[in-house]
Amino acid sequence: MSARDWSITDEGLSLTKELAKSEKLSSIDGIIHSSELKARQTAEVFAEGLDVQMYQLSGFDELSREHGGVLSEDEYRDRVKRTLTDLNENVVGWESGSSALERFEDAVRKIDIMFHQKNILVVSHGIVLTLYFNKLRGLEEIAFERWSQLEFLAWGLVKNNRVLVDIV
Repeated sequence: MSARDWSITDEGLSLTKELAKSEKLSSIDGIIHSSELKARQTAEVFAEGLDVQMYQLSGFDELSREHGGVLSEDEYRDRVKRTLTDLNENVVGWESGSSALERFEDAVRKIDIMFHQKNILVVSHGIVLTLYFNKLRGLEEIAFERWSQLEFLAWGLVKNNRVLVDIV
């Protein structure tokens, strides 16, 4: 089973329901999620709790990483580190960081046009969010360290290409 097919865990579901009830997300006008199963499942919980429409946009998918088998945690972390350290490197079977970032930024531009001046919740994934937030903050050189600090349901706030709340 590939990472694209992973489901949200029971613990993740519970934590998502709690966050959906919080004031932090009270002014959301819509939700856009990646095409991956766990993102859709997470978005459904938010949509129900917030009573808003949700949409799918594959530009918010996680960095594509096919590796033909199960990697150890150390092997996986090494590949993520290489991807985040040299955005142009093509780790075998993985999308480059620069390609993933470009795809993500294109998706952001699309929602800026489609939902002008609206508050949109984007449900995405750790590596691509790290790439995006680091670029906005000028922290590309410490991308792996920041990715390593992410927790489940890390969230941030961006307005007019400015980070108002960081994901870390």
